[in-house]
Amino acid sequence: MRVKVISRSTDEFTRERSQDLQRVFRNFDPSLRTQEKAVEYVRALNAAKLDKIFARPFIGAMDGHVDAVSCMAKNPSYLKGIFSGSMDGV
Repeated sequence: MRVKVISRSTDEFTRERSQDLQRVFRNFDPSLRTQEKAVEYVRALNAAKLDKIFARPFIGAMDGHVDAVSCMAKNPSYLKGIFSGSMDGV
């Protein structure tokens, strides 16, 4: 069994001052990053979903509630009236 070991000197990673940035080593070889396309696809899909969510028009805010809204009701004879109740009793 062959084990590959990474050996790095501490001089490469120690900073001269505390204000210096940490050195980060990255390998951009595409053969080493096999999941890159899948990760990029998932990120693009999530961005498209968020764009779709935020593209909807804003209907209104439930002002006056301190806690989460737990129930909503409407009056069939008065279409503009919507009543809401939350966990704080308001």
